[in-house]
Amino acid sequence: MIELKVVSTQKVIFQKEVEMAVLPGTEGDFAAMPGHSPFISSLRPGQMVIMANNKVEESFFVSGGLVMLKEKVCEVLVDQIEPLSDITNSNFQQSKTYQELEGNDLALNTFEQVVNTPSYK
Repeated sequence: MIELKVVSTQKVIFQKEVEMAVLPGTEGDFAAMPGHSPFISSLRPGQMVIMANNKVEESFFVSGGLVMLKEKVCEVLVDQIEPLSDITNSNFQQSKTYQELEGNDLALNTFEQVVNTPSYK
């Protein structure tokens, strides 16, 4: 297990022990899990998932940020994060994330894609 800590610029969003977290790195998706080499990476807009027993436990859209993995701690600083369980293809344009991403066409298109056809289900 690793400790996953997700924070925004204003607050800690959540902190919990997880088996594995898959994050959208700028060079491609990667899995943070026990025994992984330490690293720091930037995040692109995309889907972040928490997995247990090779199944998606929780799924989020992140608009970008940074991640640092060191020993058994994975710290993720996000610009925007939205649980995909709260969003449907009919209401995503009313979400707080959609409103805050206006003007950023790449992030908006990715948000719509993640809501409609998530990479991880």
